Amino acid sequence: MKQRLRQLLIWSQKYTKTDMLYIAKGGFWLTLGQGVRMVSGLVLVVAFANMLPKETYGTYQFVMSVATILSACTLSGMGASITRATAQGNEGALRYGFRTQLIWSIGIVLAAGAVALYYWLHENTPLAIAFLIVGACAPFLESFRLYRFYLRGKQHFRESEILGIIRLFLPLVVILTTLVYTENLVVLIAAYFLSHTLAVGLVYLQVLRTYTPPYTKDADMVNLSKHLSFLNIIGTLGKHLDKLLIFHLLGPATVAAYILAHVPLTHMRKALAILTEMAIPKLSQRQFTVLQKTLPKKVWLFLLVTIVVAILYILAAPLLFGFFFPDYPESVVLTQALALVLLSYPRSIYAQAFKAHALKREMYLTRLSIPILTIIFFSILIPVYGVWGAVYAILATHLISNVLVRYLFARARIIPTDTSV
Repeated sequence: MKQRLRQLLIWSQKYTKTDMLYIAKGGFWLTLGQGVRMVSGLVLVVAFANMLPKETYGTYQFVMSVATILSACTLSGMGASITRATAQGNEGALRYGFRTQLIWSIGIVLAAGAVALYYWLHENTPLAIAFLIVGACAPFLESFRLYRFYLRGKQHFRESEILGIIRLFLPLVVILTTLVYTENLVVLIAAYFLSHTLAVGLVYLQVLRTYTPPYTKDADMVNLSKHLSFLNIIGTLGKHLDKLLIFHLLGPATVAAYILAHVPLTHMRKALAILTEMAIPKLSQRQFTVLQKTLPKKVWLFLLVTIVVAILYILAAPLLFGFFFPDYPESVVLTQALALVLLSYPRSIYAQAFKAHALKREMYLTRLSIPILTIIFFSILIPVYGVWGAVYAILATHLISNVLVRYLFARARIIPTDTSV
């Protein structure tokens, strides 16, 4: 059976023009890992949605969104730089990247402290304490997570996903147990960040013991990280500004319904992201001019898959939400409309090609212009149309981004370095 499957994959390469053996080998473990993460995430979402009042759940999600924005106040692009450097043979990228990112994480501490001070001055003690917890844990959590990018750069997808699955159990048990006994926002935030930081930290130490990577300074890696991190700040704000505006304009209950409309789609996008995650090591090893000829066909094949997935989800959404989230019927039509976003995901492969070849101009144009458009659309449409303004803004931004990224990919050029003396 194994030999027949191998022969089938080799035969299919004539039509896909892709290393199907590589995808099957790495894709199995990435799919397994994403499947476990999806089940774990859905268990928690169902528990939160059915065990907490809408206002508490909405406020919890608001804190998590702000925490994600604050986490961008460091070298958040270090992960992609580690993957690229490791794929190109730099074994010391992980330890150097970890130490560098931890030093730069002072930005998270200061930003979280400022947000906490704001809510304390406005006599909202629970939110003030919650953001102090974020500031204390986020630097370590974000730095420990770099082990994943190191293993993916080595194309050790099996090890990466097995460790990723193992580290899920402690946070899952801690958070579910906390939900059973309390609805206190501060306790829930503490349970999330402390359990995740401990679990990921233990996995990071295990990777160091297993691979014993050296400590190798790499100025190019840090330079690329700075560019990616600057872009991540704008991009992260664009992704989460909608929750902040909805929270302050429409209240936490609306945030809860809006977040639930995104949850299944977020996991589906992460499942589709398996191909793009596997792509970076391969893209880094191929000339960009070759990619310009071969990638468009692969993107079209990817698009056909996402069309089928989007249609099936739109049809199944009423049944899924009726069963898992019966208290949130208002989320059904929102999630059906947002499912159209899936159709724009294949273009992310082009963006990965920019990253793999350090095309800073193209990265800046896409990762600045698109989030800026999102921020503008959110700021204009949400105050006017409420939660539907957020949906309109997301769909419009993705439509524009598809055109822009494809155009830049076709026109991009790599200027060769002159090595002559």
